[in-house]
Amino acid sequence: MVFEIGQYKLDIDVVKTKYFYKNADVVSKSCSCDGCLNFEKAVSELPTTVITFFTNLGIDMRKVCECYVNGADDNGDLLYGGFYHVCGTLLEGNSAWRKINKSFLHWDSKSGISISSDFCVSFQKDTALLEEGFPHPAIQLDFSAKIPWVLKKRNPYQSC
Repeated sequence: MVFEIGQYKLDIDVVKTKYFYKNADVVSKSCSCDGCLNFEKAVSELPTTVITFFTNLGIDMRKVCECYVNGADDNGDLLYGGFYHVCGTLLEGNSAWRKINKSFLHWDSKSGISISSDFCVSFQKDTALLEEGFPHPAIQLDFSAKIPWVLKKRNPYQSC
């Protein structure tokens, strides 16, 4: 199925993507850090536009390939980055990651697509940490997001 999302034109096999995520493990199966535990639980509380976007591509957001916390804002919301994989081909568009020099990349938020006021995505042909058994061809969906702290314990990322 061909999707046109902002600058991107993607040919996505939603059925194969959905099948992979149906059988994949939630992020807490491989990592029990507070950032991953919070991400897995918090994604169900994101705006409907974000959840629908990922569902339409066949992605279960709790089963992120990689997520990381870049810090917290004054309200305790976490500033996440990370990525998922999608079965398909990137037909048009460029990643929001920009090479500053040989060893440094910078996320150009103006090049990404805002799914909500706090959630931005980008697509690229290159894939990192592609899961074993992920169907080919595969592309990567990168994200940058502000996500609330939802765990019933102290937020270790927030300054006192």
